[in-house]
Amino acid sequence: MAVDIDLIRAYTDGLVATTAAGDTSVTAPTTATAPLSADFFEVGAITSDGLTESTSQDRTDVFIWQRNALVRRIPGQYTKTFQFAAAETSLFNLGLQYPGSTITQSASGASVAEKPPTTDIRPFVLHGMDGATRAQRVYLPKAEITERGDVVWSSEGITFYEWTLTAYLDETGVVAYRYYLDPDMATP
Repeated sequence: MAVDIDLIRAYTDGLVATTAAGDTSVTAPTTATAPLSADFFEVGAITSDGLTESTSQDRTDVFIWQRNALVRRIPGQYTKTFQFAAAETSLFNLGLQYPGSTITQSASGASVAEKPPTTDIRPFVLHGMDGATRAQRVYLPKAEITERGDVVWSSEGITFYEWTLTAYLDETGVVAYRYYLDPDMATP
């Protein structure tokens, strides 16, 4: 089997963007390179751990009496998640961290009247770049921050917001649309 190191990808730069709360009528991206709609806002710097994509699907094993043999694995519940940590504290990110809370900008900064998180489903774009000629863009038409990690105040590091995005099915049954800019996969 031949090895082709030109096909190895390292998405070492990019962005995470989403819309304002309740704004679901945005223009969805349809390529890896087209500029995003002005309705998308970046969450800013992401910690050096980058993004972690996870897929989980339960299976039910079906056995038959003869030889007690496995004959089927029926697919069950499916989950697609993305984890990352936003390193910037901004009004926009506070809205993502505290959905349903009242966030008020003031002359000296901001205040948050924190309430338990509410449901906050919105589109997200995850964009990774490998140099100038390769990119992967993932559009999640319906996603929600379903887990929030600990926010640490420390003399040894920065404060960041660790989030897990859960992708939901859109009206056509799709959880994620993927677009690749990659000359090695392009039509000759």
